[in-house]
Amino acid sequence: MTKALALIARRASRILLLPAICLLPWGRTDVQTVNDLSPKPELTPQQVVEYQLSVLQRNDQPTPDAGIEKAFRFASPANKKSTGPISHFISMVHSAGYAPLLNAKESAVIRAQVEDDQAKILTRVVSAGGSEMFYLFLLSRQSEGENTNCWMTDGVIGLQAEGDGQPKVEI
Repeated sequence: MTKALALIARRASRILLLPAICLLPWGRTDVQTVNDLSPKPELTPQQVVEYQLSVLQRNDQPTPDAGIEKAFRFASPANKKSTGPISHFISMVHSAGYAPLLNAKESAVIRAQVEDDQAKILTRVVSAGGSEMFYLFLLSRQSEGENTNCWMTDGVIGLQAEGDGQPKVEI
């Protein structure tokens, strides 16, 4: 990705989620939709999280829980080991702690910190019911296996807002 395109993508991602994703070259010559995205070394941690947020916002398109299944593609091997198979992951995402991510009205990356092969991405979500939530996505760049050099999600932590309306988290 060129430096100019990277700068445009970073700035656009702060304004509107979907155009930032659509501007990026996914490495295929045919038109690849956002729904077809899978782990690739050229994706940044922020792009991975933006993709996961976007598919969860449209969770039941084109079929029930299709968004959760697409987000699961980016779960790291360590994450999959702790969450178990996709059926358990679907149940977990439907639980009270993660359900606000599903069919959310809004979602955005607030802050990102990347150090070496670890990343923390703070997000803000407005649930379908209108509640504001914050989630911290923890990612790592994979060092082995079929997704070597790809950023994948190790975990997601729900955070409550403090008195100033922001979550208390240092990243």
